Amino acid sequence: MALPVSLQAVIDEMDTFGDDFQPYINRQTGELVTLSSDDLCIVEEGFDPADYPEWQQEMLQKTVEVLDSDAYAPLPGKFDIHEYAIMQRFCFAVEDAGLRRELQDQIHGAGAFRRFKDTLNRHNMLDAWYAWRQAAFAEIAIAWLDEHNIAYVRDVR
Repeated sequence: MALPVSLQAVIDEMDTFGDDFQPYINRQTGELVTLSSDDLCIVEEGFDPADYPEWQQEMLQKTVEVLDSDAYAPLPGKFDIHEYAIMQRFCFAVEDAGLRRELQDQIHGAGAFRRFKDTLNRHNMLDAWYAWRQAAFAEIAIAWLDEHNIAYVRDVR
């Protein structure tokens, strides 16, 4: 039986999300691996290891291992996490009505994340946001780990 995986390590891997990376977990060992979209494309197109430097060959072999094994499962990605919705929930939870309205006004249109963080910074609330965000990521990770019957230890910062 696999040792329990660190909940914080899972959250940290989920936080590397983006169009260029996909985190995976080995359900049997708890190993966490983040694959780049570049490596995924190279492997999916077929590749000759001799065409790549040694450091990249190792990562490409790991990519093959992950893709060819039923033991690995992709962790929740950016569409599963939906950070904008987390940001909205944070805004609605702010007790000060004036600040709540100001934050809600900042999260629309292009540049919403930047305006949101700038407003939080002006009001010395960045730490509150990061704690909220961390808790939301933990909630998503716990639900996913429970759904996939993966044991974990609660070591969240």
